[in-house]
Amino acid sequence: MTTIEKWHRYELALDGPKNGNPFRDVNLTGTINHNNHFVTVDGFYDGNGIYKIRYMPEQVGEYTLTTASNIPALDKKEVHFTVTNAEANNHGPVRVAGKTHFAYADGTGFIPFGTTAYAWTVQPANIQKQTIQTLKENSFNKIRMLVFPKSYDYNNNEPEIYPFAGQPNVKRGGTDWVFDGANTGFDFTRPVPQYFQNLENNIDKLDELGIEADLILFSPYDRWGFARMGLKNNLEYVKYIVARLASYKNVWWSLANEYDLMDMCGQIPLKDWDVIGQYVCEKDPSNHLESIHNFYDPPQHKDTIKNWYDHTKPWITHLSIQTDNLFMVPKWIAEYQKPVVVDECRYEGNIEFGWGDNTAQGMMDSFWRVILRGGGCTHGETYIDKPNTDRPIWWAHGGKLYGESQKKINFLNDLLQDNGFSWVKPQATSGPHWDYAVGSNPEEDKWLVYFGDNGSEFVILDFLPENKKYTAKLINAWTETTQDFAAEITNKDKFHLPRKPYQVLLLTEKH
Repeated sequence: MTTIEKWHRYELALDGPKNGNPFRDVNLTGTINHNNHFVTVDGFYDGNGIYKIRYMPEQVGEYTLTTASNIPALDKKEVHFTVTNAEANNHGPVRVAGKTHFAYADGTGFIPFGTTAYAWTVQPANIQKQTIQTLKENSFNKIRMLVFPKSYDYNNNEPEIYPFAGQPNVKRGGTDWVFDGANTGFDFTRPVPQYFQNLENNIDKLDELGIEADLILFSPYDRWGFARMGLKNNLEYVKYIVARLASYKNVWWSLANEYDLMDMCGQIPLKDWDVIGQYVCEKDPSNHLESIHNFYDPPQHKDTIKNWYDHTKPWITHLSIQTDNLFMVPKWIAEYQKPVVVDECRYEGNIEFGWGDNTAQGMMDSFWRVILRGGGCTHGETYIDKPNTDRPIWWAHGGKLYGESQKKINFLNDLLQDNGFSWVKPQATSGPHWDYAVGSNPEEDKWLVYFGDNGSEFVILDFLPENKKYTAKLINAWTETTQDFAAEITNKDKFHLPRKPYQVLLLTEKH
């Protein structure tokens, strides 16, 4: 009998027919029974006559799996497996905790420190390997990544393998996203198993590093037709990828990168998203996190949320947003009563686009402002070495990081962990301190006050609780230095702060 840990993946492989179209002609499900609690999951075809059923168990004990299929060779198979307690480094999937923040299934806190490498899994093998090594050297615990290849400036190479059977009929440029998708050259009823096997192998490697795969199912940046499959094929693709990946504990579902741009490009209409989102939720037996992400065009959307999806939908677990309006994070958390992750707030880089020419200080500053206001934040890097470069760019291809902000992000992450912040409670969200970012631990006995590049020199922290005193350490977020701060801090007494950029006070309540 097979034995696996709780939250690990159980897999049953069966031999079946290769003829016809096994992806559409064969129906296969597995019903899992644990203590008379029944869950039914979809199976999938993995090529070469192999059919698989996967499941992520969440309780210790004995399980029975019984198959059902329209193919006799796959029907009424019964297997048994045992689930044991999780080992120390297995915290389970990340879930919403306390409505407005995240934690692993075992209760361990999770604050999203993300990065972006959209199409890293479709790059050559050496770049994929290099990406994993770079992630290993940093503190990111989440990565935004696409299922499909990306078509955009600096993304002009064809992938070595496509997600569906066929070849493109027309070679298009990197930003040619508007075209007739009636005859693309691909058969969207036939996924290519090797493509998805490579994707899931990389998701496993991320899990070994403790990194969540924030997996984007659809994207407008497409020159092949994968954004133009139509609702029926979209739902079949969703069924297939959920069957493959819902058993991976470190998967998050992101329905789209810039869903509203997809409507503007004539790809997926706005009315389809609720159907797709509900279908993902219905098909996933493991209740992974699920979000949908907005386009951001400053002249069109500055200081507004009118282009956001309706995040009150029950299948949306958290907000994944694109904005530079970072002060509003606590307001959105309070209004939606859901976690907020600012997944795009400009990238550190030197390219010609405004979203990709931020400084390292600016990228670091965004993290401090978002994290201390109770949200999650996502990094990106867009450095090129010359015009028309062939060098991989992290935001699209993965590979290497050439900037500095990731080092400062690592420092912030370590600071929170070392001081026991399981999540950050936003503080000082009203009044004259709008230019600071302030957060405490849930117990409110440790506070971080970030002054950014402001020139505050004579300071009073009147937002602190009354009748409490704090010792302080003075931190510089950019130089990564920490020193004792002589003054005792209260909410009534003004004190002198050396005038330097990117200063932080770490306050600890005196008992």
